[in-house]
Amino acid sequence: MRRWIFRRSCIFLLLLTAIYFYFTPALAHVPIFGGEGKSPETTIPIENPAKSRVFYGQLAPGDFRYYSFEMKQGERIALGLIVPVEQGRQGFTPDLILMGPGLTNEGKIPEKAEVPEGYGVKVFPGELPESPVYEAFSPSAFYSLAKADLEAPKSGKYYAVAGSAQGKGNYGIVIGYKEIFTLKEWVSVPLSQIKLYRWEGQSLFSIFAPLGITLTAGLMALFIKREVVAGFNPARISGFLAGFFFLGTALSFAFQMLISLNKSSYSPEIFITIFLILASLGLGAIALILSLMDEEYGSRSVKKRLCFFFLGIAGLILWAGWFAGPLLTFEAAVLPWKRKK
Repeated sequence: MRRWIFRRSCIFLLLLTAIYFYFTPALAHVPIFGGEGKSPETTIPIENPAKSRVFYGQLAPGDFRYYSFEMKQGERIALGLIVPVEQGRQGFTPDLILMGPGLTNEGKIPEKAEVPEGYGVKVFPGELPESPVYEAFSPSAFYSLAKADLEAPKSGKYYAVAGSAQGKGNYGIVIGYKEIFTLKEWVSVPLSQIKLYRWEGQSLFSIFAPLGITLTAGLMALFIKREVVAGFNPARISGFLAGFFFLGTALSFAFQMLISLNKSSYSPEIFITIFLILASLGLGAIALILSLMDEEYGSRSVKKRLCFFFLGIAGLILWAGWFAGPLLTFEAAVLPWKRKK
């Protein structure tokens, strides 16, 4: 039975990782928060503008945010502008502006916009679409107000600008089209999710409530079944708590999915979110089962340690456990195991 659990756990982890990396590169974006860029002189520089990223910020009436990047003639420029659903419904629709050498002026240039000498300007007015876009990996929902996709007419520095003639609110400017991630960017996604939900207008309580409910349930279970955990050592406790952090992530994904679907229309991407929910549930179940299994020292203990180690790696890859879950599984992998008395 134990050998069957170990084998099925390894197959489950490998399958999750393969499926996830098959779908993710074509759909996800690197989220970036912060920065000033209130003028061309204080612009936010962007390296590798082909790499797909979303820069989040806030605009006040008459504000502009400038993002600069170097392009060669003929290279593709892909831009977009998004806003949170609630603010879009309240009438906040900033504009997307592209400034660069060789561009022909198009659209009404805002009076307060600073245009470098000799540059052409294309204005893509922000227009509220019929329905918001559902984003599966966060999960979240937003309005896509404007898009631009063209070739650079000349080599040089270009500026992507988000501007608001009137109204105050949060925005996200999308730059690039190639889905490329560094290891740091990938692993830090859970922190970006928190910032994204705050950008949407959610409170910290609503963001962490699902995790809090799950951890409370786990602690209550430990308290009720004191006789079961009386012989628990630190390794078992770490594994047990890791399981509930993974389950808490599943509940959080489900909660945010329901919130986002309530704002937006149905999208096939919902199945990606469901996959993330099931993945976190699976990781949590495996961690709990392994923690409750009674083992002697020896080869079985080594197998259990390896399984917890791979659980931690899978948790980081699948954004499960809010970092605490993977950390606790790594602890369970290195702390000594012994039989429960």
